[in-house]
Amino acid sequence: MIKDRRYTGNIIYIDYYAKESFQDYPARDSLTITLATDGEWDFILNRREYKTKEPFILCLSGSDQIMINSTGNYAAKSFCFRPVFINRRLTPDAMISNTFENTEDMHDRNLMDIFMKRNEYYQGLLKLDTPSLMQINSWMSVIGSECLSQSDGRWTCRIRRYLLQILYLLEDEFLLCFDNKSLQKRPIDYALEYIHSNYHLGLTLEGISRYTGTNRTTLNNMCRKETGMTLIQYLNDYRMKMAKEALRHTNLKLSEISLCCGYNYESYFVKKFTEACGLSPGEYRKKYRK
Repeated sequence: MIKDRRYTGNIIYIDYYAKESFQDYPARDSLTITLATDGEWDFILNRREYKTKEPFILCLSGSDQIMINSTGNYAAKSFCFRPVFINRRLTPDAMISNTFENTEDMHDRNLMDIFMKRNEYYQGLLKLDTPSLMQINSWMSVIGSECLSQSDGRWTCRIRRYLLQILYLLEDEFLLCFDNKSLQKRPIDYALEYIHSNYHLGLTLEGISRYTGTNRTTLNNMCRKETGMTLIQYLNDYRMKMAKEALRHTNLKLSEISLCCGYNYESYFVKKFTEACGLSPGEYRKKYRK
C-alpha cells in the first residue's frame, strides 16, 4: 500500500507495478488490473488455458487463480486497489450483502462485477482493440506517475478519476460477455458515469445529453426515476459529496477543493456548499475532520 508522503500521511490502499512480476499474484486483499501490451503469453486462468500475442487486460480478485507458463519478452503493468478507494461505502461486508439503496453506491458496486462475475465466456480477461489499448495504456501511465510523484494534494482524486474511466471503458466489453439483458447499460447509466468521472469540468445538461445520444427531457425523466433528482441536481449533489470527502480526508485549500469539484470561484463554492450542507466548508472540516 502507498503512503501519502507529502500531504495527509495516510495510507492509501492502492499499489502500482510498472513491470508486473506475477509474484504473489493476484493480490489477496485487493482488486488487480493488469494491462499486457506485449509478449507471447501462455497461462491458465481459473482452469482455462490462454495462448495469445494480442494485447489484453486482466481484471482479477483474490479468489482468481492464475498460473503463468510462459510470457516471452513481455510488457505488463498492474494497478491494485480496494473498492473503498472508489467509494468508501464499498466495504467487504457491504460488498457481500449488496443491499445498497443509494444509486451512486449501487452503480459503483456494479462496476466491481468486472472483477467478481465469471461465466464460461469470461474469466477475468478482456481482449483490447488498438484504440482501447492506447487509451487505457495512457491512463495507466498517468496513474503510475501520480503514485510515484504525488504531484499535489489532488493526486488521489486524479487516480480515482482515471481508474473510473478505465472501468467504464471495460464495462461495455464485459457486459457483452454475459447474455443477460438486465446487465446492459441504459442512457442514464452512461450519464451518471460521465458525471462521476468528469464532475470537475463545466458540465451542462446539453453536453451530457449529447454524450448519451438522448434528448434532455428524456434523460432528465430517467434521472428523476432513478435518483429522485434532475440530472443537474444530481451533478451538484455529487460535487458536494466529493467536496465533503476532500474536506474530511485531505489538507487541500478551499480554492483547490473548489476547482477540483467544478467551481471556478471559491466564493461561489462556499455559498453553494453552505446552502447544501448548513455549514460553511471551514465549519464542516472542523466538525468532521478525521
